[in-house]
Parts: sequence; C-alpha cells; structure tokens
Amino acid sequence: MSSVEIVPFEAEHAAGVARLCTTVQWPSLSDPCTVERVCTAPGSTAYVAITDGQVVGWAQALGDGVLQSHLSFLAVHPDHRRRGIARLLTTATFQSTHTLRMDLITDSADGFYTSFPHKKMSGFRIYPGA
Repeated sequence: MSSVEIVPFEAEHAAGVARLCTTVQWPSLSDPCTVERVCTAPGSTAYVAITDGQVVGWAQALGDGVLQSHLSFLAVHPDHRRRGIARLLTTATFQSTHTLRMDLITDSADGFYTSFPHKKMSGFRIYPGA
C-alpha cells in the first residue's frame, strides 16, 4: 500500500479533484475551474490526499474562523477507501477552520461520522427558488 500525504489544496490540484468528483458522481464539481473557485472562496479551507502523485481524496469546509464551520465536501476515491484517508482529511480540514464546531449533512455515511465525537441534530438543505 502506498503512503498518503494530506496537504492544503493548491490550484495544481483542481484537475485531480475534478476527476475524483467525476468518479464519485458529483457532476457539479467536474470542472477544475469550479473546483478552484470553491476551494479558494472566502472562508473556504480545503485539503487533498495524494498517493503516488495522484489526488485520491478531498475535503472542503467553510468557516467563520471562530465558532462555526461546515464540512461541505468529503470524497475518497473508491479504490482508496477504508484506509483512514477520510478521517485524516476531515481532521485536517476541521483544524484549519480554527472553529470550535463543525456541522455537516450526509445521506450515506452516518457510520463514519458517528465515529467522531458529535451531537446528532436534524438539518435541512434549502434550494432557494427551486
């Protein structure tokens, strides 16, 4: 098994993140320009997991730098799952927000997120104008 390196997102990672998003079927993030804008937006922090020079994981969060952050995206390539990469990405991204708490929504990874210290809460995803 190759080692993994967790590093802050840089513009050079945008194409790799876009390929990963295509693999995990997130079409809204399949364009490297969109990925770069998301990862460099004000209040955004993002990390990538690199193995053998390839992006195999990615996480992005938004935060106020004081109290509150939101884990917006977390993806690991299917061939690299169950190796601790998602935990490393979540931890690095949360720490870099410099916030006291992080909220998130999930539709498929409850078991993973409950492995972190947490308080389960109800939430909504709102689509204004839809």
